[in-house]
Amino acid sequence: MNIWVDANGWPVPPLVLLVCALVEVLYFRGWRLLFKLEQRRAARASNHSGLNGSHTAQFRLDSWLWRAGYFLGAIFTFLLASSAPIDILSSRLFWMHMIQHLLIMVVMAPLLVAGAPFIPIWLGLPRGVRKFIKVVVRLNIRRGLFRAGGWLRQPAISCALLVAGFWGWHWPPLYDLALTNVTVHDWLEHSTFLVVSFLFWTQLIPSPPLRPRLGYMGRLGCVGFAMAQNVVLAALIGFSQVPLYAPYAHVVTGLGGFSAVQDQQLGAGIMWTFGDLPFGIAFATLVHRWLSSVMDDAPELSVGKKQSA
Repeated sequence: MNIWVDANGWPVPPLVLLVCALVEVLYFRGWRLLFKLEQRRAARASNHSGLNGSHTAQFRLDSWLWRAGYFLGAIFTFLLASSAPIDILSSRLFWMHMIQHLLIMVVMAPLLVAGAPFIPIWLGLPRGVRKFIKVVVRLNIRRGLFRAGGWLRQPAISCALLVAGFWGWHWPPLYDLALTNVTVHDWLEHSTFLVVSFLFWTQLIPSPPLRPRLGYMGRLGCVGFAMAQNVVLAALIGFSQVPLYAPYAHVVTGLGGFSAVQDQQLGAGIMWTFGDLPFGIAFATLVHRWLSSVMDDAPELSVGKKQSA
């Protein structure tokens, strides 16, 4: 069995390669315009605005350099999750399928949010295409789309959609359907994972023009909620004494010498540990930034008290 290429001899499906290449070209075409704009702002700030203005402009310049790296990381993760070895083995091993899901939900999604793709991709479109879209998509439709997006980005809605998407596709009938139907698996299941995860991570990571709607405590609550629901689902799957998913249940001894139940337990363990790792990193980062903001505000508060006294 050759797991390095699919049935058509491709290590990654051609359509996936084409879409990634197109999105990457558009992103970096628009990113170049944004980067040049930030360079001009940094030059003006260094000449006219003094030290603080120069530092602010340089920070914006550096942030777009980092965002380009995050976007490349998201594209690479998507190619990895779609590659023939992972895709072929995920149809035979539950734990490999779990790795594929986690790559999309807790690796690709936060990297994509950090890459802030909306503005660069829009600017990367040819000017005529942008004008055509504005003409075809009327103002009232655009307003409706913005309102719908704003509603979906409410913290409670984003968290609920994350749970609904993750738990729904791990419900045995839907999971079995995805395993036996390539179209459902590749387009519906994985698209759902990416969309609900993207919405959730926008609550934690600034992604211009999108900004988190909650303060540090609210964002910490969202991360804690995501970690808790992940642990509960992993425990339900891992402590089950029978195979939950029919396409894996008939395998008495699979690849690596695992039984179906052992394969399921290993997948649940990967979900429990590695699935919570990005959330743990996000939690620690938010705590660090929250404490830093408190420390930054402390001198100002003490000065204000002395002046009032």
